[in-house]
Amino acid sequence: MIKESINDESAIKLELQKQDARILMKSDLSQSDMYQKELTDYFVPSGGTVDFIKTIEKIVSNSNIKSDIKTVTSESNDKTNVVGAELLKINMDVIGEWKNIQFFINLLENYPLKIEIKSVSLNKFSDSMIKGKSVPQWAGNFEFTVLKLKDK
Repeated sequence: MIKESINDESAIKLELQKQDARILMKSDLSQSDMYQKELTDYFVPSGGTVDFIKTIEKIVSNSNIKSDIKTVTSESNDKTNVVGAELLKINMDVIGEWKNIQFFINLLENYPLKIEIKSVSLNKFSDSMIKGKSVPQWAGNFEFTVLKLKDK
């Protein structure tokens, strides 16, 4: 009789522990959904490549430089596949004044998506006379990536 009582008490404790674990798992899952939403806010949305390129063109225009987007490609890897994403790689040429190119870089670095500048090469190619003052013109190439949710 005492043995049955101990077994019943153990079974009750085990069941209560299971119930507590289920409650914690539900809480973890709901927090996980919230964190996943926050994380994906840093990605280009699925089907959003064209809109992202238009945004880059607006940033270029606001920086008072000229650009030519050479290539836009996507690639997956083990890290991006886990979250259903891919890397969008952009290669572009720019021309403008040094301060404007710096402004463009600053806008890219502070854009609210996960943009990683992979390479930048700049060369002074000429001087322009603006209001009687010599202003050097720079040409350069940018390569950067942004995380993008895979198209459905």
